[in-house]
Amino acid sequence: MSRLHELSFYSLAEAKAHFSRVVDDCEEADIIITKNGVPKAVLMDYGKYVLLNKFLERVYDLYLMDAGDEAMNVEIRDLIVEVDDE
Repeated sequence: MSRLHELSFYSLAEAKAHFSRVVDDCEEADIIITKNGVPKAVLMDYGKYVLLNKFLERVYDLYLMDAGDEAMNVEIRDLIVEVDDE
């Protein structure tokens, strides 16, 4: 997982104007795209995206095995833990 100092930030206008460069840059570090100074989107390397999704699927499977039938009624959004941005 990228640390805050390893992330690159682009405004939406800057990302649109230099999209090819932004896509190339996401191979080195995750890109945060801001709109009016507020983070709105993340651009990451596709290989990292695939690994992240495989990890999340595995964690969810383990959660279901541990929680049993009650877990079937839980929506994915309820499983997301907010991370404190220290």
